Amino acid sequence: SNTTSHCAFPPSFLPSPQPHIGRLWTSNNSRMMKNIHCFARRRPLSSLTATTALTTLGYASYVEYTAGKSKTLQSIPRDRYDADAIANYWSERPISGLKRLLSIGTELAPVAGEYLYKFHLRPRIHNKLNISSNADECTTKDTSTRCESVVAQDGEANSMFANLSSIGNTTTRSNDRQSTNEERQLSQKLRKALTNLGPTFIKCGQQISIRPDLVSPTVLQELQRLCDAVPPFDDELALQVLAEELQSKMTDNESRRNNDVLEEMFESRPKLVAAASLGQVYKAKLRFSSDDTGTYDVAIKIQRPDILSTVTLDLFLLVTYGKIVDRICSIVTNQVPYHENFLNGFSQGAYMELNYENEAANQMYFRKELHDRFNSGGDRFSLNFLRNSNKRVEQVIVPKVHEQYTTQRVLISEWIDGTPLAQAPPEEIRQLIPTGVALFLCQLLDIGRFHADPHPGNLYVTKSKVDGSPTLCLLDFGLIANVDEKARDSMTEAIVNLLQGDYDTLIAKDAKHLGFLPHEMDVTELKPVLKNILKEGLVESGSNLHDRRRNLMAISNDLNDVFFNYPFSVPPFFALVTRGLGLLEGIALSGDPSFDIFKASYPYAKQRAMDKLSVSDYRRISRNLFSLSFLGTSPRNDRK
Repeated sequence: SNTTSHCAFPPSFLPSPQPHIGRLWTSNNSRMMKNIHCFARRRPLSSLTATTALTTLGYASYVEYTAGKSKTLQSIPRDRYDADAIANYWSERPISGLKRLLSIGTELAPVAGEYLYKFHLRPRIHNKLNISSNADECTTKDTSTRCESVVAQDGEANSMFANLSSIGNTTTRSNDRQSTNEERQLSQKLRKALTNLGPTFIKCGQQISIRPDLVSPTVLQELQRLCDAVPPFDDELALQVLAEELQSKMTDNESRRNNDVLEEMFESRPKLVAAASLGQVYKAKLRFSSDDTGTYDVAIKIQRPDILSTVTLDLFLLVTYGKIVDRICSIVTNQVPYHENFLNGFSQGAYMELNYENEAANQMYFRKELHDRFNSGGDRFSLNFLRNSNKRVEQVIVPKVHEQYTTQRVLISEWIDGTPLAQAPPEEIRQLIPTGVALFLCQLLDIGRFHADPHPGNLYVTKSKVDGSPTLCLLDFGLIANVDEKARDSMTEAIVNLLQGDYDTLIAKDAKHLGFLPHEMDVTELKPVLKNILKEGLVESGSNLHDRRRNLMAISNDLNDVFFNYPFSVPPFFALVTRGLGLLEGIALSGDPSFDIFKASYPYAKQRAMDKLSVSDYRRISRNLFSLSFLGTSPRNDRK
């Protein structure tokens, strides 16, 4: 037949006359529309999907283009965390959010896929193949005959088993080396991916880098490079930001060149000493200062120029994820929605790190409060050995802030020479760990404001100006959390009850007062499950890292049961409490593998209970504390 379908393409090999250019364009356009119409008729579902995607993409682009004209980052306040303002800004920029999600997936998906294949899927495949191969061999008659023959000859059998054992050990060592090399390569890829994704993900990597109870030493070593080896941004750009911010603080309002501002303030050009996730640190010498000590060496912290856009977008996506999880959990489980509030609490702390004026205020506050409690010469002390000491003691140092030169993007403070705590000699770490634990608990239970970011770059060992002894120096007060007095008292009771093993009171009373469980809830059914979690996963997990991992795996089903079947929630402030305590414990474990956070917390918790709780409350929760303290042990050790 010479007839053809109306959807068929005209054959290109047929000769055709050369039409006018206008008619040619009209003809091609008509032909293209006919082909599109043909495709839509033949594949309606695909065409509908493509049309919907293109329409959505076009609308999203229009919304973002319109928002770019009406709103800028200046609409987001820098002096406080405003979740609504951040949501309003980024919800009108769907293309930017989609690009960020794609970049996160592009960076992390290959690493996650390689990890799953090499360390989970491939071993299972090999195990199945080996089992199948062994089963086939054992079912053959020849193999059975050879086995009986070998067993009958004792001498030959022993020699054969020895050789097989030697071969097996060699194979095991070879597999271990291969696994270690693969783990090292994967860790390097993970570090590079986190670095490429920016400040928020670098912070996550820094948290993991000091948790030897969660990841292997190989991963730990690689991720620790995120604490001191973050790629810096251009010096000229940083010094431009510094000059602009310093000029804004000058009172004469005269216009100056950037170089003139720096020459007027410093004796020489500031030198880069460290690059962090949110900014860079420079060392310089001030030409003049209000400091009466005559110390002019200063640390200059300069914020990355584009940090506000990157961090707010990540926080918006994080909180959005929490909303989605809450909706799903409220449908498929009995869990009280808490993820959004929990992540908002974390986001608030993370966002306030971007305001260096807020960090300066925090640093000045803690300098006074901690000096009063940990250094003799103050009015109040938290440690008994300081109360009874006639010798001047300096246990904790917080650098002085040069407030007159500090802005939202630049922080200038006293320069402190020292070494990160995790890199200090083991004897110094063991000497300073009790002070570090008391330092954290003092902030959490007594002051009510605590440093929630004590990673290795923020806890230094320096020399005391009093006697030259090793002293803790606390840096970087950008991430601070607040705990009200009622929560502090409840937490004190909870810690003491946990340490002495009074799980009934801990679950029935303390968990409700802290907001983990509803006040009206009957906990009879929940008590056995939570007791097992608290005993196996926390109190009796010990300091052995392998035992701790095994215990956490063993109680994972119980944890899932609690979160899916009971109205269990996590208070928003607890996000930063667990983060800070976990980071501190990780630093201690890196220097002292036998460190036990519960044993170390016991003396301060007992003292806090004695100082703050009523006599009846203290007698009720600590009847056996005095007898145990005379023995020099904690309740946890006594039970063991």
